[in-house]
Amino acid sequence: MKTSCFDAAVNFFQEGETKSCDTLILFKKSMIPCSFYFYERFQKGKPSEFFVRVHTRDPLILRWKDKFEVLKSGEKASIGEGRVLNPNSEKISQKKTKKRIAYLQKLQGNEKKMLLALVQEKGMQGIREREIISFSPLQRTELLRLSQKLEEEGEVRILSFSPFFLLSKKSFDFFCEKILAFLSYYHKKHPREPGASLERIRKRFNLEAKILSLALTRLVKEDKIKRLDKKVALFDFSRGLFPEEERILQKLEEMCFKGEFRSVSLEDLRQRFHLSSQKLNRMFSLLIERKKIVQGKDGFIIHSCWLDEIISKIQKSGKRELSVSDFKKMTGLSRKYAIPLLELLDQIGVTRRKGPSHQIL
Repeated sequence: MKTSCFDAAVNFFQEGETKSCDTLILFKKSMIPCSFYFYERFQKGKPSEFFVRVHTRDPLILRWKDKFEVLKSGEKASIGEGRVLNPNSEKISQKKTKKRIAYLQKLQGNEKKMLLALVQEKGMQGIREREIISFSPLQRTELLRLSQKLEEEGEVRILSFSPFFLLSKKSFDFFCEKILAFLSYYHKKHPREPGASLERIRKRFNLEAKILSLALTRLVKEDKIKRLDKKVALFDFSRGLFPEEERILQKLEEMCFKGEFRSVSLEDLRQRFHLSSQKLNRMFSLLIERKKIVQGKDGFIIHSCWLDEIISKIQKSGKRELSVSDFKKMTGLSRKYAIPLLELLDQIGVTRRKGPSHQIL
């Protein structure tokens, strides 16, 4: 990469030479005026070896571990030698010096340690193949080998192979914890909302969609969060309701269990309980969220206990396929309700449509 500021490890031949800040470096037969900023000695007991930040007059194309000579300004005599550690550096505050030194210490290792240090330094932003190739002389085959080795060791996550996109495992774990902390705070501020929208989470963390999706998928699998349409909530979160709302919710669940929804329209329910369409939908969402009812794509609603009983009957029937007629006899439902229920069973993976029948999976 082309740069006028880089970090390096420099070994001066004589201790006194470190007092000179304005020098030249000899790189690929070109002498470039530059100045040094000294971080600290990197080898105890060796007073002439330093981590330095080098500022050059002219930009150079550098990579990790490129070597150069340090020349004394005016005399052009060699006073030291160095190797590039961080090809694209920048000025930092005194408070960040320790962190920079720790990073440079990691970059002194082999290619595997260098790659891990680079991925960790990028944090939750991750690092792409073009950045790694620009930073170091690694070829793609070697990058593949090292990345897979680091993933096996639990140090990185490979988010993409073509092109490579790597993420630090430590940063990923930290991000998952940040999501949980954000949702906890959000629920305290908005106890009557089902959860935070995906869009709000995206804006809050401003990360690659792939990283966010991977984190949410992991948290769902670990039963730490739940996804409700386009919202996300902590797994054990339940929206707060007023006593009257809880009474209505219980009545709706009872009606669903008795099968009354089959003969009552949503408009009838809205008028009976004096609810707006929005609030009635919210009540149904809560029942679904609490796993009391299950709703098909066409709005067909069934109590979860009923559904469990029907699934059990199907699995114990010994049949491989179900016709609509067989299903009607098994459940006692009319065709009007048997067909949408079969479609719901297809939807959740209990059965699969096969011509006029439904194959039992």
